[in-house]
Amino acid sequence: MKPAFRCVLTTCVLGSAVVTLMTTAPGVRAHGTEARYVVEVDWTPARIAHTYGLSYSELGPGAYRNAIETRTVGGRECVVGGLIGFDVDDDHAFDIDEPVTLTLTYAPALTTPFTVVWDQNGGNGRGRIEVRPEAGETLRTVTLTLDRARLAGHGTRGIDIAVGSRDGLCICDIAVVRSGATAAPAAFGRVRLEVTDAASGRSVPARVGLYDSTGRMPLPSDDAILVHRYTDEVRRLSTTPRTFWPSPHRQVFYVSGSYEARVPAGTYEVVVSRGIEYRFHHGEVEIRPDETSIVPVALERYVDQPARGWYSGDAHIHIQRDAVRDDNTWAQVAAEDVHVANLLQMGNMAGTHFGQPAWGAAGRYERDGHVLVSGQEDPRTVHRGHTIHHNLQRPLHLGPESYFLYHRVFEEARRQGGVSGYAHQAELFNGRRGIALDVPFGIVDFVEILQQGRLPTDLWYGFLNLGYKLLPAAGSDFPYMDLPGVVRSYAQIDGPFSVDAWFDAFRAGRLYVTNGPLLEVTANGGTLGDELHVEPGAPVEVVAEASLNPDLDRLDRLELVVHGEVVATAPADGRDRVRLRTTVTADRSLWLAVRAFGERQEPGNLTVAHSAPIFVIVEGRPFYRDERVPELVALQRTRLRELLTEAVDPNRDLEPWETRSLLSEMWPGQRRLLEPRIEEADARYRAVLAAVGEAGRP
Repeated sequence: MKPAFRCVLTTCVLGSAVVTLMTTAPGVRAHGTEARYVVEVDWTPARIAHTYGLSYSELGPGAYRNAIETRTVGGRECVVGGLIGFDVDDDHAFDIDEPVTLTLTYAPALTTPFTVVWDQNGGNGRGRIEVRPEAGETLRTVTLTLDRARLAGHGTRGIDIAVGSRDGLCICDIAVVRSGATAAPAAFGRVRLEVTDAASGRSVPARVGLYDSTGRMPLPSDDAILVHRYTDEVRRLSTTPRTFWPSPHRQVFYVSGSYEARVPAGTYEVVVSRGIEYRFHHGEVEIRPDETSIVPVALERYVDQPARGWYSGDAHIHIQRDAVRDDNTWAQVAAEDVHVANLLQMGNMAGTHFGQPAWGAAGRYERDGHVLVSGQEDPRTVHRGHTIHHNLQRPLHLGPESYFLYHRVFEEARRQGGVSGYAHQAELFNGRRGIALDVPFGIVDFVEILQQGRLPTDLWYGFLNLGYKLLPAAGSDFPYMDLPGVVRSYAQIDGPFSVDAWFDAFRAGRLYVTNGPLLEVTANGGTLGDELHVEPGAPVEVVAEASLNPDLDRLDRLELVVHGEVVATAPADGRDRVRLRTTVTADRSLWLAVRAFGERQEPGNLTVAHSAPIFVIVEGRPFYRDERVPELVALQRTRLRELLTEAVDPNRDLEPWETRSLLSEMWPGQRRLLEPRIEEADARYRAVLAAVGEAGRP
């Protein structure tokens, strides 16, 4: 397994911004710098090759911020932390399929309820058991059965088992005992996949699932694409329930078009996909002993969006590139049919991760209409949110002494021709505070409203109803949340595709976000992002259409939204396409948009699309929603006060092991620097309120 590593920080100045660059120390064999907490400890009981303190395990159960340490308890050397990962010695168990007995010795006084996860066959490849510790003794043991254990290194740094507790745990011994029930294959054959686009006949990258009768996926061969997952380089991934997939088994790999592997003889389920515009291939193949079974997969389109001028982009992908040309990363995003993959260098107050080798046109790598583009998620703090900046000519990283002054990055990004916004629906990490401060200055272009199967609209609608133009965006946040392209933004280009044309269309608001449904919208012939200037009382004819690939979900309905309220609905009634035609009377300035839903509507598992607004302007008046302005202004002013009055909690930052001391040290001085800008933002909100009041007076 790969060893833990050190990082070296260097600082330089770029214009008025202090830039901190992070590089990996010499001799480290990891792909880039480690954005996770990964610390190997010298604690290896029998049959354990490596033990790590972690923030993520990739097996579950979530994110942790507890550091790891060793401690003597009851005469035993123990490990204490929040998430502890174990790499089982491959000589004892590797790529098996059997029940495994796991016995953990723990110290009850230092252990709260914990979760055990392991690399498992079938399903999503992640087994899970919840454990409630027993009190009363210095040390206790619990014995668990890990069903269908695989132990083939699916987790962080190749771990097989992880134990996690939010409030901490203390493990003093671990024993892994095999049942020996893994059956050796009686014979082997070979499978060969040839994936093409049915219309053109071209070989194309794709996402693949290959499962035997028990749901087990053979480990991918070296023909599979090598994927950068943090610093790990892997060929096997798991999809989330938010990812449309026609099989209950969710372990997958990517192929560049052709794939061949030696596998045990038998009958296999085969699933091949390529984003939301293609129909799935879902079939079977029989692998006979000592024979090669060829599976030709001609993927058919449900719709050809580029032929209609629509090209997809993912706003939020974290993959480090060591060179501009990264064919593995390109193949992964092309396999999801993402045309513009924004690879975000990610920063915090201490430095950066997921580095990009070049910026602007020099940092783009394009093949067959799919492009890797350098961008950044930086600055980002838990006190005022995470920000995203696309299409930069050079990176912008503020030094610790000015890191909370986000507007410096927004303003410089705009000078570079960039497009900037807030990540994570501006909900996670107190982003509502940061966006409340920056929107009144006209420097925020978008908010990432679609992510993780959720599309909350109250914050976005609130700013629109205050008269601020704010665009929607969608980002997968791979590898933290979903595979690239699970959510995406479509931008409509008038003419040939290029990255510059795509960003021009995005900036103009000719876009919508989706994880499945596809939209078309006009109002009086105008399109998304347009301003329509009309006389008072003029009719505005809205024509909208939604469609949904039936392999993803069944279409439910299409809605017209005006000033945040649904004013018309067209049910799908079992069809995969629905059309809505209605007229809105423009008795005042307003904004309108459409949204479509599939039948899957559980929180966090929503099939949805939402367009950017069309703005209808009457007598040159702003498009705010007059009756809502007082409460919306009060809400934003409250968030500005929170920014000043709430204490920074450095332990809640995503990389507290790097930033904890810096955040606490730097906030008081930068709080004072922000006060005048917060006062100005407050004044601008009050000016909107006053303008609405003036408009309502006789």
